[in-house]
Amino acid sequence: MSHTTTDEEAAGRAALYVLGALEGDEARDFEEHLTAGCDACAAELRLFEGVVADLGLAAPEAEPPAGVRSRLLELVAEAGQVAADDCAETARADAPADEPNLRGDAEGFLVVRAGEGEWMPTEDAGVAYKLLFADPGRGTVTTLVRMQPGSRIRSHRHLGVEQCLVLEGDVSSGAIRMTAGDFNCSLPGSVHEELVSDKGALLLLVSPERYEPVEPRGHARV
Repeated sequence: MSHTTTDEEAAGRAALYVLGALEGDEARDFEEHLTAGCDACAAELRLFEGVVADLGLAAPEAEPPAGVRSRLLELVAEAGQVAADDCAETARADAPADEPNLRGDAEGFLVVRAGEGEWMPTEDAGVAYKLLFADPGRGTVTTLVRMQPGSRIRSHRHLGVEQCLVLEGDVSSGAIRMTAGDFNCSLPGSVHEELVSDKGALLLLVSPERYEPVEPRGHARV
């Protein structure tokens, strides 16, 4: 059902959708409502998209409390040690019976050389990935993603926290453009608009094992 004016409930749905707070059937219902041609909700959506785009610029600069950096490094080290222990245990379990376990400096480490691993194609043309590490306990994978110049990754919803570091090239999603050295963290439920790389890109991702594809908003009649 479409309408010529936006009531409070419809405006609330538009705001929640832009913030990535609508999930599952609610998000799909709202997308279908837009696709059906509701000009009032489409206008409300454009308004909230502009507001959300400016949120990152609204927060004043602040100095973190003393000790935050050292505590963060401790947490990273602890998480890395747990992951390394899991890798070592998996490697020992999979090793042939007559093959000795790694000892000394190699114990507890997983090293993937630049030329190792296999690049696998994705459903998005010009986009491939290489698996570096899978953590079944956390349900996450660490991958390299390579985008050829002009390639695109379809719009999707994050089912968990995704961390992305741009190693090479450029990648854009809506009004957000990132280049080498830029980092992005996407929270659960957030929706990534179509990702585009003009000159090609190499990304390092720590993410859930899967995503939920969504219909690009550009397909809705506005």
